Amino acid sequence: MSKILFQNQLSTQAAPERLLSILSHPENLSLWDEEISRVVPTTDGYGLTRQQPALNEHELLTVSATANQVRYHSQGGRLSYYLIFTLGTSAGLTTLTQELQLASNSMLLVRLKLLVPIAKHAFAQKLQSLITLAESAREVMI
Repeated sequence: MSKILFQNQLSTQAAPERLLSILSHPENLSLWDEEISRVVPTTDGYGLTRQQPALNEHELLTVSATANQVRYHSQGGRLSYYLIFTLGTSAGLTTLTQELQLASNSMLLVRLKLLVPIAKHAFAQKLQSLITLAESAREVMI
């Protein structure tokens, strides 16, 4: 069982297909998350390395996708989490909802609740960077 820590939502003129493509290929992570310094495909997913200091300096990321959702599952770091991106449409725009979930038995859950406002803001900034990338003509992995 997991616990929702927070959600962020933005609207964009970017096509949902472009957002799904960017999110479905973790090789694109460093294009919109400046903390990611390395993404290496492995037999089990993708090995991520973050710039220090980071809660998870190294982690294994697995990705699953449907027509309107991309789910990242991170393991192997100090914090195991799910980061879920859900796409929708509203008033001719694409809506992108970002949800961070933690295992409900996480030892860090109580301490992390104190940091939720800071983490939510940091994730919102990364979400805005993703939207900026999706709205640009910049080439990405597809």
